[in-house]
Amino acid sequence: MNTHDFVDWHSHIWLPEHLGPEWGREIDSHYTHVPSEHGTPEEHRAAMLASGVSHSVVIALTSRHFDLDVPNEFVAEYVASSDRLVGIASVDPNDPSAVARLRYAVGDLGLSGVKLSPPYQDFHPHSDAAYAVYRAADELGAVVVFHQGAVSHRRGVLDNAQPVLLDRVARDFPELRIVIAHMGQPWPHEVVPLLRKHPNVFADLSARCSRPWQLSTILLSALDYGVQDKLLFGSDFPTFDPAEHLRALLSVNEVGQGRPVPQDVLDAIAYDRPLSLLGLGA
Repeated sequence: MNTHDFVDWHSHIWLPEHLGPEWGREIDSHYTHVPSEHGTPEEHRAAMLASGVSHSVVIALTSRHFDLDVPNEFVAEYVASSDRLVGIASVDPNDPSAVARLRYAVGDLGLSGVKLSPPYQDFHPHSDAAYAVYRAADELGAVVVFHQGAVSHRRGVLDNAQPVLLDRVARDFPELRIVIAHMGQPWPHEVVPLLRKHPNVFADLSARCSRPWQLSTILLSALDYGVQDKLLFGSDFPTFDPAEHLRALLSVNEVGQGRPVPQDVLDAIAYDRPLSLLGLGA
């Protein structure tokens, strides 16, 4: 078992002022175990070291719809401090300068991909503005991380959120590397056929390890379709701690679904998903 490949594929950093007037309150309301101010680079570094994470993917976040902005520059400065970190930018397709911002984030700031979220940025995945961002990401060789699933805030736009909407995107951009965050919850079983159908589509389990029954059904569904090798470990730090998420993943059979997930599958999700799987390097 090569624990040197224990990658946290989904983590965040922020300062309270980045979260805007709504999003910080939303985090504090729904995740009372971790106040929104606990997302600093220093806390991220400490949590990853304490958890034994070898490398972590750090994701920026922006949304005009919610007036929040964790700047790409903030993430880029942090990831430049260590070769154990990989940075993912965020742009909002509703911003007329989104493509230029993405080119700057990748070309000048050295970030490796882009985070998009149709439900909290309020755009349809098939819109012209979104397609302009996909084309730029494809040209730049950037990974695209989609929050393509539910959001807790009542102003989140679930019309745009179902993972099956990404099938068209993956068909139109067959070389684009796509990661569906949080296994597309609450539609993880829509994600499974996307993983099976499209070679360059992956999914992370961030925030799912906190819900062991759901995690068990996700893993069993992935096994049924033979796509367990396309599942990535993620913590969603600071909302969840990577060490706690790892323990929950490796002990998922204790929830008693009747059919255990083979331990070697659980170990592989944790320890056999190197950054090179998606062409990244730290």
